[in-house]
Amino acid sequence: MMNEQDLPTLNSLFAFEATVRNQSMTVAAKELDITQPLVSQRIRALEDTVGGVLINRSKKPLTATEAGSKYYYEIQAALTSILNATTNTKANLRTNNTKISISAYFGFAFHWLMPRLQRLQEAFPDYQFEIQPTNNLAELNSSNADILFHFANRIGKYQFEELLFAEEVFPVCSPSFAEKMELKAGDFLIDLRKLSLLHKDKEDPRWLNWKSWSETLGIQPSKYPVMFCYNNYPLVVEAAINGQGICLGWEGLINPFIEEGKLIELGPRLKSTTRGYQICSNYHSTFAIGSVIKWFISETRES
Repeated sequence: MMNEQDLPTLNSLFAFEATVRNQSMTVAAKELDITQPLVSQRIRALEDTVGGVLINRSKKPLTATEAGSKYYYEIQAALTSILNATTNTKANLRTNNTKISISAYFGFAFHWLMPRLQRLQEAFPDYQFEIQPTNNLAELNSSNADILFHFANRIGKYQFEELLFAEEVFPVCSPSFAEKMELKAGDFLIDLRKLSLLHKDKEDPRWLNWKSWSETLGIQPSKYPVMFCYNNYPLVVEAAINGQGICLGWEGLINPFIEEGKLIELGPRLKSTTRGYQICSNYHSTFAIGSVIKWFISETRES
């Protein structure tokens, strides 16, 4: 009765097959992406298993011995079948992976989703995630994504809606800009007239801007503030990091840059109890999507 020790390893069989086919251990090594000595070692192990010499090493190009040649033709078809079966199985598994689409605004996708993607994939290794970022409310509303992240009060159109985290907005700037303007972390802004203010689309009603933020807090804004507008929030944050001015930071999105020392927090904070990032879905009841939604919610609770 044959036991495991009587059987050759697949690695030794592939090393032997590639060497005979290419008539070279060096070429076989390149094809298999291993070293030439390792190819030789594996063929030696195969010869020990079968109990005889399979490769004639006395001259080049290398050729199989009579026994080796016969063995080569007998195993070649089997090895090809193993390779094809493995390739097909991998393709089928990729095709059958659960696919989950996620739609969100650019700022949220860039600053909150992307840093968590690796952990998300590790938590759900059999799921395939597709991120659909947008800056267009109409696109977000018409999206058929499995999970959506809205920024608003309660939406009222999805089967599942939950406030992920409430809106908290406060000024941030780079340490170099703060030093230049004689500011330090925690300082409350009371006069915006001499400050370079960075923002995304100051007339966009979806987001607080310098005018609405300062008026709500009773801070008199400058009539003609130095204002720089950008197409999306990541560009605003990048400009602030580069010392080009002060931008408004959203709790939950801007925190990593403060923790890394790239930005410092100023004050005051403007908080809302009902408005913020909502996680929404019409497929919350399905096991896969429901599990991912629970994972997202747990991320906010832990942080």
